[in-house]
Amino acid sequence: MTEDNFILKNESRWKKLESYNATLANRSVSALELSQINEFAELFRAVSQNLAYAKTHYPNGRSVSYLNQLAGIAHQHFYLRPKSGIGAAARYIRKGFVQAVDAKRSYLAAAFILFLIGALVSLLLVHADPENAGLFLPEEYMQAVGQNNSGSQTSAADINYSLLSAGIMTNNIYVSLTAFAGGVTLALGTVYMLFYNGAVLGALSGLVAVRGGDMPAYFSLILPHGVIELSAIFISGACGLIIARSILIPGDLKRKDSLIKGAKEAAYFVPGIILMLIIAGLIEGFFTPLPILPWVKLAFSFVLFASMLAYYRLACR
Repeated sequence: MTEDNFILKNESRWKKLESYNATLANRSVSALELSQINEFAELFRAVSQNLAYAKTHYPNGRSVSYLNQLAGIAHQHFYLRPKSGIGAAARYIRKGFVQAVDAKRSYLAAAFILFLIGALVSLLLVHADPENAGLFLPEEYMQAVGQNNSGSQTSAADINYSLLSAGIMTNNIYVSLTAFAGGVTLALGTVYMLFYNGAVLGALSGLVAVRGGDMPAYFSLILPHGVIELSAIFISGACGLIIARSILIPGDLKRKDSLIKGAKEAAYFVPGIILMLIIAGLIEGFFTPLPILPWVKLAFSFVLFASMLAYYRLACR
């Protein structure tokens, strides 16, 4: 094949790759649609093969330098890590994190269901017999709700809501980290932590209700920071399930490569989870202890939840 025929046969693909290079001059490959990314990858692979063929058959021809430049620019778009900085962080917060969560919403739903099952099971057990709360709650929680070691009860006014709130927050941070890391145990650790944490919250809520506690006061100390904190737990659980799936179902990849891929996908969520836990901690430290009516704190929780939904919808638009 002459070089002119070679150019004529492949020029349309070269021009299309050249168009992609121009489009990505000031953008990242991630800005493309999935179908465009696939096409860009296929064009890059084809041009690389054309370059190898041209170097072999037309080492002094005019196509070699052109293809070398074309493939080099495309290679930079694919393999050079984009510069980090304030702009990248802002994009991550504005839409990157939420869009990644939306893409893994099936894992998120599974994490929520596991948590919900634990909460319902413990709630029913405590409703049947308050003594069953001891199956899920530490001794300090039991005492805070007004049950001493002999099993006697104090009045509802003696329930230490602040102690309960602080204990739950500390527990939830631990659960977030453990649910994430539990993916390497083939999700056994993740499933256990999600179920057990749901059971703790369900048993505690049921016990407060059975002991005649002030439920608005109880939830006003749980929900303001719990809205964000529980969301962080569900996302952490989803990450654990992603890692577990990469081990159990590697697909066409080697199991080690699949694990690395899954771990990278899960690691993308870490900055967002940390930010959520920090915000929840600030709310717990500065807003929850304020001596204001419980209904004001509950209203704040509702507004915060509505704001999170609006943020989610806008970022995924």
